[in-house]
Amino acid sequence: MQENESDVHPTHDLLEQVATKALTVEEVRNGFPALWAHLQECEECFAAFKELLRLAHEEGHREGHSEESETRRAVVLTAVAGLLAIALLAGGFLWWQQQASEETNVNRIYARMSPAVANIQVKSAGVTGSGLVFDKNGYVVTNYHVVNEAVNDEDIVVQLPGLGQVPARLVGYDIATDLAVLKVDAPPDRLTVAEFGNSDAVQVGDLAIVIGNPFGLSHSLTVGHISAVARRLMSNDMYAPDVAGVLQTDAAINPGNSGGPLFNRAGQVIGINTRIESPSGGSVGLGFAIPSNTVRRVAEEIIARGYVRRPFLGAGGRPVDATLAHDLGLPVEYGLLVQEVYPGSPAERAGLRAGDGPVQTTYGSVQGGADVILALDGQPVRNQSDLNELVAQHDVGDKVKLDILRNGRQVTIEATLTERPLRSREGT
Repeated sequence: MQENESDVHPTHDLLEQVATKALTVEEVRNGFPALWAHLQECEECFAAFKELLRLAHEEGHREGHSEESETRRAVVLTAVAGLLAIALLAGGFLWWQQQASEETNVNRIYARMSPAVANIQVKSAGVTGSGLVFDKNGYVVTNYHVVNEAVNDEDIVVQLPGLGQVPARLVGYDIATDLAVLKVDAPPDRLTVAEFGNSDAVQVGDLAIVIGNPFGLSHSLTVGHISAVARRLMSNDMYAPDVAGVLQTDAAINPGNSGGPLFNRAGQVIGINTRIESPSGGSVGLGFAIPSNTVRRVAEEIIARGYVRRPFLGAGGRPVDATLAHDLGLPVEYGLLVQEVYPGSPAERAGLRAGDGPVQTTYGSVQGGADVILALDGQPVRNQSDLNELVAQHDVGDKVKLDILRNGRQVTIEATLTERPLRSREGT
């Protein structure tokens, strides 16, 4: 049977070309990139291989074909073949060793950290999720959407390894970041507390380990990698900025994993799993986690205050573009068309107007005659996210200047930011 070109092993092909064409180091690197990368895993072999390749190249271009030169060339090629075999074997061993070491590391992390992972149930709603023991005082972090249907504290049950099911009290929540803190009464020496890592240091390609309760299957493990960093998720609070620094992972995350931890290879928490993108509702390798630095800050504030204190303006709207500007006869093609002013808010006290009646546009009905916010303290506002981000850069009590378009004229008004009113679980 004749050997197909595709069946020739690249090592055999390389030896043949070294023998017949006297390849240079550069030609080997460009022509056999996979083999070249594999050779680099064995440093001593790699250095010797490059030297022998140089000698083979010299022998291949030496004038004349005496018996002595042929012998030298054969010796060099034999050495090249031997080094290739050693390097490939060494590289394979190193790869196997690395894989075995990584598996052992994951085993250790699971054994050490799974007791810190809670199974959370909301009995009346039939909802299950995951959580994480935050400290020895019995505080447990989870997602707000896991517990928001609880009718009272007796409705929430937390299950931890070695403790069984214990009732939990809802300490507080932050709708903007979809985080909540529970409190269980348990002896401190029976609680395993997870160590938090620095989510700002996470890089694409890092190992990602998920422990949680998908579909109620307690303490299930999945492993993947960080697929992206610095993603942004739209806040569940229309007046709060987007959640920044969100981590994306291909580790399988399914319903029930929400509120559970995402670990790095050191066994440190780098995020709290919060959302998946999936047309089917199951994992398709697109999971998102609130970064650990945000989780720690929000959880500590909820424990201390019961809620997260945020500056508040109280204006909501929709972005103005060329189409909407044409439909409404506006002289500008950017800004935020105010459609809602929160009752009693700084925006209302400053006189911001949300419109005087519905007007049909290409995008449907909007409130006509509304103010358009163009800038806050000189910084342009093009949409709700811009406005929320700019407000979030201030403190409660700060005065801000709003450049607005009103009845075709640009005017400036001033508002004093207050604290965001507490929202009910229904989100009002």
